[in-house]
Amino acid sequence: MQQLFFTLLAFSLVACATEQDPLASTDLIPARIVDLRDYGENGVAVVLKGENSPPVPIIIGHCEARALMVAMQDEDFPRPLSYDLLEALLEKLDGTVTRLVVHSLEDDTFYANLYVETAEQEWVLDCRPSDGMVLATRLGAPIYIKPQLFERQTPNPQA
Repeated sequence: MQQLFFTLLAFSLVACATEQDPLASTDLIPARIVDLRDYGENGVAVVLKGENSPPVPIIIGHCEARALMVAMQDEDFPRPLSYDLLEALLEKLDGTVTRLVVHSLEDDTFYANLYVETAEQEWVLDCRPSDGMVLATRLGAPIYIKPQLFERQTPNPQA
């Protein structure tokens, strides 16, 4: 029974490893952070905008917003932050953040993937958009948004 379990596990890992990433399509819109708006207890809106696209506000926590502002202003803290730890880990692994893709919105929550390239392979890591934006900003990686997220922001004239 144990041998059957490991055989099935091995087959599933092989199947997953050869699967195409459905989010790696070329229909991504480059975006940039154009504004941070404080909403008090509700958090901070990071406003992303693509060329010829409406703005997309993503609400994040105050701690993440502070880390993002530090990254945008290229400030240093006297003690390392969690993002410093992640950056040091990437450096030790010879990994490079190649892009952040904000790919979906479900129940008012945005979802993103951070793409990390190493000598061996490209890693696609599920992450909160806030954490991904901090790392992408710190490391100079581009941010992309799936087009349907921009379309969602366009008011419906029928409504």
